[in-house]
Amino acid sequence: MPPSQSVPVYRASGRAGFAKLIASHPRRLNAAKVETQVQVDIVPENREIATPEGPVGAKAGDAVVTDSAGDTWPVARAYFMSKYRPVEPTIVGTSGTYVSIPQRVLALRMEEEFEVQLSDGVSKLHGNRGDWLVDSGDGSMRIVSAAAFARSYRIAIKPARNFYQVVQRILLFGIRFDKGPQAPEPQPPKELGPLFDIVSPAHLAFDARAISYGNRYRSGFWAIYLLSALTVLCGVLPLALGWDSLYPKLHPFARVWTYIEVFLIFSVISIYITGHRARWRAEWLAARTTAELTWYLPLLAPLVDFDQPGRETNWYNRIFKADKRLLNTPEIDALCEQLEPLARTLSDGAWQDVTFVSRYLKWAIEVFEGQKAYHRRVAARQHALLHRVHRVNNTLFGLTAVGAMMHLFIHTLWLTLITTFFPSLAASLHGAIAQSEAYRLAMTSEGLIVDLDTAIRRINLQSAQPDRTQALAEMKEFIGSTITIVLQEHQAWHMLVRPHDLPLA
Repeated sequence: MPPSQSVPVYRASGRAGFAKLIASHPRRLNAAKVETQVQVDIVPENREIATPEGPVGAKAGDAVVTDSAGDTWPVARAYFMSKYRPVEPTIVGTSGTYVSIPQRVLALRMEEEFEVQLSDGVSKLHGNRGDWLVDSGDGSMRIVSAAAFARSYRIAIKPARNFYQVVQRILLFGIRFDKGPQAPEPQPPKELGPLFDIVSPAHLAFDARAISYGNRYRSGFWAIYLLSALTVLCGVLPLALGWDSLYPKLHPFARVWTYIEVFLIFSVISIYITGHRARWRAEWLAARTTAELTWYLPLLAPLVDFDQPGRETNWYNRIFKADKRLLNTPEIDALCEQLEPLARTLSDGAWQDVTFVSRYLKWAIEVFEGQKAYHRRVAARQHALLHRVHRVNNTLFGLTAVGAMMHLFIHTLWLTLITTFFPSLAASLHGAIAQSEAYRLAMTSEGLIVDLDTAIRRINLQSAQPDRTQALAEMKEFIGSTITIVLQEHQAWHMLVRPHDLPLA
């Protein structure tokens, strides 16, 4: 199908360095090309190469690369030697077997159809929704299908420490809480490996986006509350220091605190406006939901009846009767449509294979155990944070009361500072912890742990039943119902956070 006029076009510059459009894109990810063995044909004359994304011209001396899946694409002679090295007995610059050289790239998972204008200024590739746009940093760009990206690239997510994490680390200093045992990394059955390989990069992309916007949103409201308390501090400090009356020489410098106060007020307003315009909370919720739904697609595939008449594209809607507003995301619809032919092939006859059933059940239990471990950590951390903030606030209000009583007998501006700043700091901490819904998160996580534990025991009991047919049917139902439990918890969290936005404290 030819692309419409509105399809965005990305142009390879042919110059060293990443394209600014890609490097500055909020959804771009750092990735690394891994070592993969390919077959290379050095073409003796100009020819046109048919690639999955469209025909590309190759000049004499260029390399035509074919990977393990049979996908073929040309690589210009100027780029080839920096991207591939020969495998003996192949001689450099001749046709034969090569290995791709690991290198850093920028990758962007596309959410719409697009085109890439290659550096030759003539060839144009067409990409579909779900494909990856890869910028190699040498002036070249590639369109990589989801399957090829899973084979050849690995996403590198560098954890960044954000403001709210720094604040929470300070608040939790000295607290040791029981995080519970570490759950083993879920190992999907090899029969579903190709499906998992395609879904995993997409999940990482959505997860990275959710983490980015979630960190901005949570750092935003923590910063707003704490900066508001500091604004109060700046308002009373000139009085406490005596710069405005007791020390005439310092009187001209008293206005410094006013400048700082105004700066803090404008900082609060700036964070508030930026967060609203960039839709931090909305983008976080949308990306987190998509990441959550993407993660369970490989586990869901064997439960889907692909021969169901009048079927919907979205696998979740075929199995669950849940809130359509949550499950009907365009990204999940597109992923399900893309994965269905492969999932149909991989799932065909799988439930008649005893080995597959055993591996699948083990994997499902590992996934649910991983969810238990995650929510155990969430509950422990939120409870610890709640207790510490409550203790800090009790201390601050206690000192405020003491300062107020002392003020009856001792008249000093420093007591005014205590009775003004301490309650404002306590109120700010209370507002931030309430905005984070720490109590509800902890209680919801504890409830989900109990539900998951019960579900895992039921799956284990059914797997030991002598009636294999009945046991399989019930195990499928239990796995589906357990996924429903997790989705209901996510939906409850979604409804909890949705009404909240950055406060203008």
